[in-house]
Amino acid sequence: MNQKWKKLTMLLSIILTLFTLGTGVMADDDDGDDEKHEYFQNDNDYDYDDDDWEAPQNQIINQQQTEYWNIWSREARNNPDNPLPIIEPAELSITVNNKETSIYFIPQDGQLLVSAEAIADVLGAEVKFYYQSKISVLTKDNHELIIRAGSNAAFENKIKTPMPIKAASYEQSVYLPVSVAANALGYRVTWDENKKTLMFQYI
Repeated sequence: MNQKWKKLTMLLSIILTLFTLGTGVMADDDDGDDEKHEYFQNDNDYDYDDDDWEAPQNQIINQQQTEYWNIWSREARNNPDNPLPIIEPAELSITVNNKETSIYFIPQDGQLLVSAEAIADVLGAEVKFYYQSKISVLTKDNHELIIRAGSNAAFENKIKTPMPIKAASYEQSVYLPVSVAANALGYRVTWDENKKTLMFQYI
């Protein structure tokens, strides 16, 4: 009888331990429609309320620091008049680690938007897309970037940081400024006018 109680007690403690470990971050890659399996551990951990990051119009004119489309300043400001390599959505040649390929970009308000999946693929990062909440999580080495369509708040290594413009949802993907994606994952972006190519350099 004593042996049965020992076995039962051990079994219950194993079940309790597994249940406790299983209540952290939950994500269901197979069923994006199941909202209960979305990314967040706690809704309060990630606050995308970005009303306080709306830059006044005169701030764009009077700002001391110049804003560029290819550098993420991590400030809540943007220059919509930034000259971009393209004026309409198009594929651009890119070079990463001496490998050439092309990615689809969307010019918007002085920024070049790129799909989180596409940029993660060429930069060797991992990406998870949560369909219901339209959130993408990019990770590479010790870098993590979490962005949500419709918000200009990004979580860079769990620190809430403003992006120059809001991420957008296109073609079942989250599109974000290429400067944010590249800089957050440890890359610098430059434009080679002669080759008409975006160059990504690890920094």
